[in-house]
Amino acid sequence: MKNLAKYGLTSAFVLTIAALVSLPAKADEARIPSSYLGAGVSLGGINSDTSSRLGGNITGRYKFEEVPVSFRTSVLLGNGGTSIVPTFSYDVPLGNRTNVYLGAGASVVPSNNSNSLTGDRNAFALQPGIEVSLNKNVLLYSNAVVAINGYNDGRTATSVQGGVGFQF
Repeated sequence: MKNLAKYGLTSAFVLTIAALVSLPAKADEARIPSSYLGAGVSLGGINSDTSSRLGGNITGRYKFEEVPVSFRTSVLLGNGGTSIVPTFSYDVPLGNRTNVYLGAGASVVPSNNSNSLTGDRNAFALQPGIEVSLNKNVLLYSNAVVAINGYNDGRTATSVQGGVGFQF
């Protein structure tokens, strides 16, 4: 049943993004996602033994001009703790208002040995994701954080995020 919920939430994110990508947009309203600050929900601690897997996130992106690289940071709240995930990403635009990316960085758990949505210790992290501009100011984002060896016993921690961002 837990796997069904995990796959159901992931499927909901994918279907929502697919539906939004297919929406027509006016040329003056649509743009490739830029720098933004956003907030949303997180589902993490998927490989954890605890039952508290739902949380929130605050996410930001700084897009470097002239190169397809961004600096991203997410603060994930939930599962009894906090994790901070700074990454650098390689960004690939799809169409005139969608961006997919793959980031690499770290999952930092400020209080080592406390549960967070990305495990109970600091770890190397990968972050694939997608962003879709709804108009020139608002976008939707969804990503996953995979913290390699995020748990003290060597397990990998996984968290899935989604939210709404304000572009600047």
